[in-house]
Amino acid sequence: MNTVIIVDMLNGFCKEGALASPRLDSVTPHIVQLLDREQARGSPLIFLVDTHEPDDAEFQMFPPHCVRGTRENNIIDELKPFTQRPNATVIPKSRYSGFYRTDLESVLEQQRPERVIVCGVCTDICVLHTVADLRNRNYPVDVVRSCVETYDLPPDHPADRMNEFALTHMRDILGARVVD
Repeated sequence: MNTVIIVDMLNGFCKEGALASPRLDSVTPHIVQLLDREQARGSPLIFLVDTHEPDDAEFQMFPPHCVRGTRENNIIDELKPFTQRPNATVIPKSRYSGFYRTDLESVLEQQRPERVIVCGVCTDICVLHTVADLRNRNYPVDVVRSCVETYDLPPDHPADRMNEFALTHMRDILGARVVD
């Protein structure tokens, strides 16, 4: 059995707000297809939700985003139906890795997946750090290339280059499989 982790597919990254980008939203149809396929196989889904307090220290590096209780903090409408399925879990997180001060580790221990499939945004930030922590716990990981994306943060964060760097790093250094 696989488990699918969906990282930060939120309004604050895909639809509205300081970090929102159509580039990030572009993976939504691919993620819907992935979740349909994996749900048909009985795979549990774990939605990681970037959730910040208004005075979060992360806002020293990034503009305020995904503040608890705001619309930005909501999972995008296209994926909300999947969160209502019996084998779906929603986990708020406050840092890049889905493991930092969350119950992700205990949820995975209960599920005991043969493989973890990871999708979502941003490839070089939250996806990368979550994959690193999965691999540090010896989970076999697949990252679906068509289901991850990052954004351009001018002038020194070209999305195509950063996306490819993160995918290569996850494959060559962390040992995750990057699949199409």
